[in-house]
Amino acid sequence: MELERKWVLSCVLTLVFGLVLVSLITVIIDPFFHFHSPIKGLQYPIDNERYQNDGIVRHFSYNAIVTGTSMTENFKTTQIDKIFDVSCVKVPFSGGRYKEINDNLKRAISANPNIRCIIRSLDCNRLLCDKDEKRTDVSYPDYLYDNIWLNDVFYVLNKDVLFDNSLRVLFYTQNGGRTTSFDEYARWNDDNVFGKEAVDKVYNRPKWCAERNKKFTQEERVILEGNIFQNVTSLAKENPQITFYLFFTPYSIYYWDSLNQEGNLNRQLKIEEETIRMLLEYDNILLFSFNDQFDMICDLNNYKDTVHYGEKINSKMLEWMYERKHLLTKDNYIEYCNKVRNFYTSFEYNSLFVISESKH
Repeated sequence: MELERKWVLSCVLTLVFGLVLVSLITVIIDPFFHFHSPIKGLQYPIDNERYQNDGIVRHFSYNAIVTGTSMTENFKTTQIDKIFDVSCVKVPFSGGRYKEINDNLKRAISANPNIRCIIRSLDCNRLLCDKDEKRTDVSYPDYLYDNIWLNDVFYVLNKDVLFDNSLRVLFYTQNGGRTTSFDEYARWNDDNVFGKEAVDKVYNRPKWCAERNKKFTQEERVILEGNIFQNVTSLAKENPQITFYLFFTPYSIYYWDSLNQEGNLNRQLKIEEETIRMLLEYDNILLFSFNDQFDMICDLNNYKDTVHYGEKINSKMLEWMYERKHLLTKDNYIEYCNKVRNFYTSFEYNSLFVISESKH
């Protein structure tokens, strides 16, 4: 019996030692920056938005943020730092809804009192999402997003984190890797082909809907107000010391064609107009729209699909925002709304799909 007790005790101690060792490796290296910023001397691959963004905003040193969906992944923080005179981090959420992005910003502001400005995309096709909607086809490591230390066990005793992330940092460093810059983090520009041919390959033009001029309903207004208040304006109201640079994402002319085909064009323009009214009530929100840059939007060389523009557009938008060009105000937004409505409701969309005779 004594021998059995010693054997059991030995097994238990070995197991405990192993668990402690595994935990310490992940806690010390901390590939998701859950406990601390990167360790000097180690090089970190930053390539997992929903696992690393929370740690970035809580533990990195910065005073500006650029965030949003894939529409912000091609921004370069070096350009932001230079023209806005800030130190910026980039924390995009591909396919993210307004709530996910806003929740991350709340965590950032709670952890960092030095934030001066936030640059954030407002995706036009997400305005009518429910205020609590989140992307459903990705996993969320909720144990990283709260202050409950007990559930950190899912991080520090996670086999996949140990081998795929913690030890990866060591191998990455040993093999001469360098911590991913925020210019390169999540950037996809060079991995894609742009132009009309590329857009045509992925665009499935909706059938013409006989019901024209679908209305923006009262029920939809409630959804819109809930989404904007909870996930945009409440944060600005609570943090008047921060300047929020918000911009509507400038989708291609094919996006506007799809709205027109479905009979939703005037409805979408009304949704955006109502959103503008809500956002202009806050002095620390600077709202920009580039939907009146018709040459840019009609030039499919700027797009890889109906909505995703290349990094030269990201760069140009930063310049415009810094120069306060295309800034919407209470004095000019009606004129702006009339301008874009006149253009998109009178555009000859069928001309986009006429096959040139030279191709026959």
